[in-house]
Amino acid sequence: MGVTLAVAAVMTWSSLVPMQLVRPPYLQSATPDSVVVVWESAAAADGRVTAGTSVGAQPLSATDSAVTARHAVRLGGLTPNTRYFYSVGSTAQAWEGPDDTHVFTTPPVTGTALPFRAWVLGDSGTGNANQDRVRDAMLTALGPDLPQLFLHVGDMAYNDGTTAQFTGRFFAPYAGILRRTLLWTALGNHEGHTSDSATESGPYYEAYVLPRAGEAGGLPSGTEAYYAFDHANVHFVVLDSYESPRTTGGAMLTWLQSDLAATTQPWIIAMWHHPAYTKGSHNSDTETELIQMRENALPILEAAGVDLVLTGHSHIYERSLLVDGAYDTPTTAAGHLKDARHGRPDGVGPYVKPAGVTARSGTVHVVAGHGGAGLGQSAVHPLMAFTEMRWGSAVLDVDGNHVVLFNIREDGAITDRVALVKGDGLVLAHPVGGETLLAGGETDIRWSTAGTIARVALDWSDDDGASWRPLVTDLLNTGRWHWALPRTPTSQGRVRVRSATDSAVRDVSHGRFTLADGAVTLAAIPHGSPWRYHVDGTDPGSTWKDPAHDDGSWAEGPAQLGYGDGDEATRFSATTPAQPSVYFRRTLHVGRRVTAANATATYDDAMGLWVNGTLVDSVGMTNGTGHAAYGGTTSADNATWNVAIPPALFVEGDNVIAVMVKQANGTSSDMSFDLRLDLAVDALPPLPDAGAAPTSSSSAGASSSAAPATSTAANTSLPAPSSALLASSSTASSAAAGTSAAVSAVSGGNTGDAPPRGCGCMAGTSRPGWMLLGLAGLLALRRRRCASAQKLEERCR
Repeated sequence: MGVTLAVAAVMTWSSLVPMQLVRPPYLQSATPDSVVVVWESAAAADGRVTAGTSVGAQPLSATDSAVTARHAVRLGGLTPNTRYFYSVGSTAQAWEGPDDTHVFTTPPVTGTALPFRAWVLGDSGTGNANQDRVRDAMLTALGPDLPQLFLHVGDMAYNDGTTAQFTGRFFAPYAGILRRTLLWTALGNHEGHTSDSATESGPYYEAYVLPRAGEAGGLPSGTEAYYAFDHANVHFVVLDSYESPRTTGGAMLTWLQSDLAATTQPWIIAMWHHPAYTKGSHNSDTETELIQMRENALPILEAAGVDLVLTGHSHIYERSLLVDGAYDTPTTAAGHLKDARHGRPDGVGPYVKPAGVTARSGTVHVVAGHGGAGLGQSAVHPLMAFTEMRWGSAVLDVDGNHVVLFNIREDGAITDRVALVKGDGLVLAHPVGGETLLAGGETDIRWSTAGTIARVALDWSDDDGASWRPLVTDLLNTGRWHWALPRTPTSQGRVRVRSATDSAVRDVSHGRFTLADGAVTLAAIPHGSPWRYHVDGTDPGSTWKDPAHDDGSWAEGPAQLGYGDGDEATRFSATTPAQPSVYFRRTLHVGRRVTAANATATYDDAMGLWVNGTLVDSVGMTNGTGHAAYGGTTSADNATWNVAIPPALFVEGDNVIAVMVKQANGTSSDMSFDLRLDLAVDALPPLPDAGAAPTSSSSAGASSSAAPATSTAANTSLPAPSSALLASSSTASSAAAGTSAAVSAVSGGNTGDAPPRGCGCMAGTSRPGWMLLGLAGLLALRRRRCASAQKLEERCR
């Protein structure tokens, strides 16, 4: 496909005239100073692209003089890490854009450690409802914080990758995403049915403009079948696992070795279609392409220090442990695990690697072949930390020295999350973005640590990071801090955790969260949340479900919890005979009246649900709730159960959610548990002074990248994790103890930052409304109210 160069010019096109586009514009081969815009119209015409940093000013343009329906126009002269609005059309008129749906951001200067987000999708091109649900789940989960990159690992146009199938099953369903997201692709076997890598011909090669001459970073490959590109501080290599020779002396792997030796990027990510490890709808121990990529490509990649491998083909989601050197067939795990833990930032913590690029330091493999095609699974692969036979997609967040990947299931649940850190680092676990929290309520900020970071500081922003307010400036690093949330609502919230001695070591919420003050329904306990659990086979006694029960000795881990299926985030050890009963608890702080409640649980084989000691309902527990009784009824693997909960069971304050899960009998081979709790709550009541509360625009705070030296804070950390409601921990007794011991010592002294907010009073400020009231007693009452609620960020005077 021909590509023309950009020329600088001020465009004066006529007003927008609609033109039917067979393929709306999509963005290819992006570099810090250029991008190729591709589109196809219903009728032949010449082509023109304009671009500018605002909709109303389009000073850049590029033209393709060929009269044809399909255009690929290179727009150069761009500024790195800059947002551009663009338009496509002919030299006579614009057909689409410029507007806020036709927009892209150029990559930063290569090597710059700026954060970015990528959507990872595979085996999606079915044209059916499953494909649409996967797409919509991603869009809903990420909200305004959409990815900058779209990484497709192949099989994007079933069944044969024809031109019509590409148009209808890839470019049509993803049109809105493709207009604004930089697209990079790998050839799948279904595209290979009608395209030829040796001649770079066929619908796949006609559709895409990929860098064969090293123009996007890396060494020239001489072909669009396999190539490299750089984005920020990541070097990506894209391989052809279907048609190009996979032999060690072949052109592709020879180029790969040279390309990897030449890169200086601190992160290396590889993507191709056929996975080295899978037991989904395909088996990596029996199929030629998969075996050859494992035996021939992986040694080269691992010797170069590859960090992450993204693949598809097998219609399942699988995510490995930190692996090195597992080339044997059949694959075994013994001796090949650099870290046998799960690598979750909300569990045991991230995988830790040496700073920079280190040979054979471990790789995480992700099979993302669950984008819409029919699912399948033959077994649990021995190298996998998490396996789920459900449709979905993955999201990759890269920020400096850490990478986080998470799986978004087609129902919106985030069921897996893994992090890699190079050197010392901090990774946020909550809030990470997308949560709805209740203004004026409470939550825990949680994070995990790599290396040795003794003390941390915490900040928050209500304007998407444009300015920051310190929450605590010198805190013992326990991985958790209890936060009394401001009353002022915002949809632009982020938090930041950083080393108290080195502000460059930090993590920021990768997306925005919302503080809501109205009546809302929200996920008080999302899927994948941590729970306290008791699984040692002993009877915890009759009070295990009651709020006053002391579960401080119980272990804790994120859901899904269980064993036997391979999709567990927290994996228990199987026993013979199987334990009849296991127990889970979680404490949820609710600061408003609950008006409706519903739980959606995953379980195997039976379960019962209690709220504040009252049994709500049970499923499959035909032999009762006694500790030694088996359920008696066998459920399907990962059975689901929906139950409405009477809202009157919830109190304003701490609430204990308790769950018993039972095996059907002593020979049961697996057990599963996860639960999502949705609550509808009343709106936040108005303040006594008719709701006047400080806002970000009226506060004196300015951007603060480093906390003031005079400001210190003491924190009472709840010893268990929070939910997306107000505050949630998995232990009632310790939560109560943490609340009673809370200390408010935030921002002592005039720091120049905005005063903390939450109780509706201003610290060290004059408010005419109070002066008019002239009620000193009311002020005293409000001081007592703040103190009793232990609002760590409020100072009433």
